[in-house]
Formats: sequence, C-alpha cells, structure tokens
Amino acid sequence: MAIPPHNASVSPPAIAAGGRPGFMPAAPHPREQERIDSLHALHVLDSEHEKRYDDLTRLVADIFDVPICLVSLVDENRQWFKAHCGIDARETGRDLAFCAHALHEERYLVVNDASKDERFHDNPLVTGPPYLRFYAGALLRDSSGLPLGTLCLIDHTPRELSAPQLERLGRCAMLVENELIQRDSLLTERTRATLQASIDPITGYSTRRRYLQTFAHWMENRGSESYQAIMLKVSEAEHWRHHQGEVFLQEVMQSLSSQINESFDDEDVIKGRLCSDTLIILLPQRQSVSGMRWQRFITQPWLMHLSSALRPKLLVATATFTPEGATAHELVELLEEELASAAHWAPCQQNLQVADLSSNVTLAIALGDRFARALRDNELSLHAQPILDVRTRKVCGMEMLLRWQVQGRWVTANQMLRMAERAGIGEELDTWVLRQTCAMVSRWQSQRSTESLGVPVSLNLSAKRLIDSEYAETLRRILRLYRLKGEHLRLDLTGCERFAETPEALIAAMTSLTRDGVSFCIDRFGRENANLRLLSRMPAVAVKLHPRFMVPQQHEPDQTRLIKAWTCAMKTLGLVPIAVGSKRVQQLSELESLGFDQVQSDAFGQPALPEDSYAQWLAETHSPLNKRL
Repeated sequence: MAIPPHNASVSPPAIAAGGRPGFMPAAPHPREQERIDSLHALHVLDSEHEKRYDDLTRLVADIFDVPICLVSLVDENRQWFKAHCGIDARETGRDLAFCAHALHEERYLVVNDASKDERFHDNPLVTGPPYLRFYAGALLRDSSGLPLGTLCLIDHTPRELSAPQLERLGRCAMLVENELIQRDSLLTERTRATLQASIDPITGYSTRRRYLQTFAHWMENRGSESYQAIMLKVSEAEHWRHHQGEVFLQEVMQSLSSQINESFDDEDVIKGRLCSDTLIILLPQRQSVSGMRWQRFITQPWLMHLSSALRPKLLVATATFTPEGATAHELVELLEEELASAAHWAPCQQNLQVADLSSNVTLAIALGDRFARALRDNELSLHAQPILDVRTRKVCGMEMLLRWQVQGRWVTANQMLRMAERAGIGEELDTWVLRQTCAMVSRWQSQRSTESLGVPVSLNLSAKRLIDSEYAETLRRILRLYRLKGEHLRLDLTGCERFAETPEALIAAMTSLTRDGVSFCIDRFGRENANLRLLSRMPAVAVKLHPRFMVPQQHEPDQTRLIKAWTCAMKTLGLVPIAVGSKRVQQLSELESLGFDQVQSDAFGQPALPEDSYAQWLAETHSPLNKRL
C-alpha cells in the first residue's frame, strides 16, 4: 500500500511566519529551546566524519535504491549532516530544510513529489541542485522523545514508499538514534547533566549560549552599570589540536580554568567558554581587577606543568566598558574582534601577550553606526607614508593610509575596517580609498613639475575582496576616469593565507590586473601566510615582513639568521623584501645588512596629508628624515 503524500494529512502544516506559497520555512518546534539544548548536549554538531554513520547511510541508500541518504540534525539556523551519501554538502540553511518540517510529525514526513507540494515547489533545493523531488524522513529522537532530526531518503524523481518500506526506514532510524545517544561512552551522567544546563564539561564554565543569556540578564537588572571583561585565549589553537590532538587542547583549557578559579571565586562573576580556545570572566566594575591583583593574575606561572616545548602562547586581555545601548551579543562579538586584533599588536614576553582593550572597546561602542556617516560626509582622510630605499635613502614608494579623528584621537585602521564590515560598507570604503588616491595622483601628475610621480602608490586590499567583489572592474573604471595608467598603483594584499590550499582564483585575479600594469605586494608575510609555495606562484613584485619579526636583532641571533634567510629567499623568487615596523632610524644600516631593499615605518617617515604637489610632499618628507639620519 502506497503512503499518501503528507500534504493530504488533515492536520495543517506548521509554517513559520512570513512563509509564502511554494517556499514555506517550518515553524519552530513547540519545545524548541529544550530540543536545541538536548541536541547540543550530544556534542555531535560539527564533529568529524565517523565510519559507522557513513556506512549506515550507504547501506540505507542501497536498501531503498535512492541516490541520497542523510543523517540530518536540525540546529537553530541550519540543518547539519552527521553523515551524507550522495551529496558533498555538510549543511544547509534551516529555512530550506524539509527535515525542519519533519520535526512536527509523529514519526515520518513523506513528500512524494516536491514540485507539486504547496510548501516546497519553489524551494531552491527543488528548483536547483540537488533538484529534490522525493523525500522521506524518519524522526531521530533523544531519550526523552524530543526530535533532533531525521534519517532521510532523497531522490531526483517522484516516487512512493509502501507501508513495509516505511517501517523498515523507521527501524534504520532507531539504529541511528542509538548511535547518537550513546556515541560517546566516556560521557558520564554528570557530564550529560551539566551539558543540559549549558555548562562546558571541561572547564565548568557557561557555554557561549548560556553566557550570553546570563550577560543579557545582568544588563537588564543592572541598568547602566559598567563592567570589566577579562579574556584569555590560547594562541594557534588549531596548530596544537592538529599536532597534539583534541585531548591535549581540552586539558590545557581545563588547567587554565583551574588557575583562573584560584583568582576569581566570587559569586558575582560570570565565567564563560566562548569557543574552543577562549575563556572570559565578566565582573561588575566595582569588583574590577587592577593594580597588584592584576599583576599577580597575569604573572602567575601559567601552564608550568607542561614542558616549554608543549606550552602554548597565551593572550590575556582586559576591557572596562559601559554598554551604552549595545546588546550582550554585540558586546561579546566586539570583545572577540578586539581580542583577535590584539594578537597582532600586543607585546609578548615569556610566551604571554597582555593587552588593555578598554579604549578600543569604549570607542567602538560610542561610535556605533557613525563610521558609515563619516564616510559619506567625507570626514575620513588619506595620509601618505613614504617607503625608503635602504641603500640610497630615497623615497621609492608610498602607502596611502586611512585616517579618522574622533574626540581628539585617531581611530586605528583595523577598527575602521571592522566598523565597515559591521556596517556592510566594506566595498564602498575600498572604492572611496581608490577614488581619493587616483584623484591625488592625477592632481600631482597635472602639475608637470620637475619631480614627476615616478614611484608606485600602494593601497591596502584584502585578497578576499579582490576575488569576491567587482573591485578589478571598479579599479579600471576609476583609472580611465582620471586618465591614469595601472603602473601608478600597487595593491598591498592581506589575508592571502586563506587561499594557500586553493589559490587559483586569487592568482587569476592578480594576473588579470597585472596586464593593466598594476603591481602587487604581499603584506604582513611571516605570520599566518608564511607559505613560500603560495608566494612563488603569485605575480607579486614585493613582500612585507610581518612587524612581529622586527625585534632588536642583537638580542635575537637566531632571529637574525632567520631574517637573512628570508630576505635571500625573497630575492631568489624575484621579490623585493620590505621591512615594516622598525622603531629606530639607527636600524637602517642593520636592515641593509639583513638583506632588506626597502623600509617603511614611522621612524622613517610619518604618514601625512598629501601636499599640493608631489615635489612639495617629497621635500616635506625628506626634511625631518635628513635631520635624523
């Protein structure tokens, strides 16, 4: 006997608000929060492939002769596949998920022909790949009966299941249920209980979800009170996970939480594990840590039970702030952004970086959405910083740096970039910088002075932007508008490390612009993007060493040898090595002995507003430098 399509059921379908005919996202389950908590308690989401699940989906696909079989778990905003046979994707949005509709059923959801179902016929999974027509999902439930997802069958052509076939699918789903509930035999009853309560079993701290809820509750009940956040992050956590394993990283986090607990045993404190490598403590400002107590906290012997070779570098940061209308979610995201940025600038001693983020966080909260208005009201400016030839001591290039002064202080470039991304105006900002730069170069060229502009003008640009946006065509259009040649511009690319495994799109985008005369410099090399193979394939002409490597050489003989090897390698690849971040003019001879061809830093030229002519700017740049050399 064939099972009728589900839309023949007498019970009305559960449809989310805003659904439209042909594409109707499912409504949340009546016990949605309990269901989500139970799903997260299993610690199965985003886990690695496991052979027993993969084997089971292949077997079920063979039994029912379907091309696709999935173990699908429905999270807050997505459906995630613990196992998948027949497709490569590991997740889709929840609004597209047939399985989200299945959560409202007693045992099964069957859709014989999705193209004729009023809920699904305009769903992108039906109108586009995988061109879904037939769907049959058997519910997967936790031990209390709450639905977590489905074991589902998918076909590209309409079909039906008989009652015995449907019962067989249900029995297969029970096998998956048992695997899910018992997947980790090492989890004790205590661990499951704490997970149900949104407590991280490793540290005993609140998980991110619970932490945000508690923080929001604090803000509701404490009005405009100020807070202090203290964050501790394990640097290069993925490296340690890859080389030492997940258990090692978890033991590190457990040790750190134990040491934190020795310093913070107050009840009026929220402790959380924001992600796998970051812990956070939140205190009311009246209990804030400063002075000797702060010194004792940061100078305690962190992870001394580990050998020096197995002791990760730590970043400890603090921020005191007043919410001023921001939500708990926005504040935590802001703290994480500033923490990630501090990893690049915070000083490091004995494997410990320490940063005070208070001023950055306070400024970001105060500015809110002002950055977008500042861009459109022309409050931003570009300052030109010279790049010097190490041997001739002459200007051989310049970099245009974005500047914005608010409340008597300069907002950093990283802060502005993060504000632009939050406001969704990243491309608009890049275009503004490009247009302003070309206008300046055009004005200087029109002066027809004896000192014509014969050096490239560098602009910062993320590699992702070069690939994902219409930046190349915008650049060509602006060059034509100002009657300039590509040779006038050099793009300093950041974030190239993201494309180390699949660099083809990046290389193609760069190659396309080099045909127009535009040149490239790889920026901040030597930290994340230290991939010589990738560097050798990119059509760049120069590379800037990450500032972190520019340390006092007399104290770091091994570092000196490393830098000499690095500059030699760059020259072998036909690239100009540029030193960035030198603190002293007296280092110039030292940089030359290390093999650098060019140098850029405040010591060799402060960024300044471009003058009316290139010759005037050149004179203004050289005058203070000549006095120091």
